[in-house]
Amino acid sequence: MLPEPKIYTSTLKGYPYMNNTKNDPGKRSKALTALTLRCVVAVYICYLAFKIASGDDTTMSIVLCRVIGAVFMLAALSFAAYSLYTYRRDIRQADIDEDTLNALEDDAAAEVTDDTDKE
Repeated sequence: MLPEPKIYTSTLKGYPYMNNTKNDPGKRSKALTALTLRCVVAVYICYLAFKIASGDDTTMSIVLCRVIGAVFMLAALSFAAYSLYTYRRDIRQADIDEDTLNALEDDAAAEVTDDTDKE
């Protein structure tokens, strides 16, 4: 007789929409706003990189323009990776674990029973 297989419910820990964990909506919204602003900054740095690398409006040598553009492009990619890392970290911090969720539900149930006793 074969043993029953184990069922893992949270195998994708860290991916906010792939598992059954609940998130704090305030923290999740703040993390999404920060990600959006950081992505806008990364896109702007990328735009600057292409603008500098093209070297149209400058008297610098084209080689120097390309080197500076490459440095800016590397900075843009690094900042985008950092943005994704901090977003994932913030989403993990926004997760409400099952013990806390059960405690919140117990507190809410206790408040409901306390109100009915007073009437």
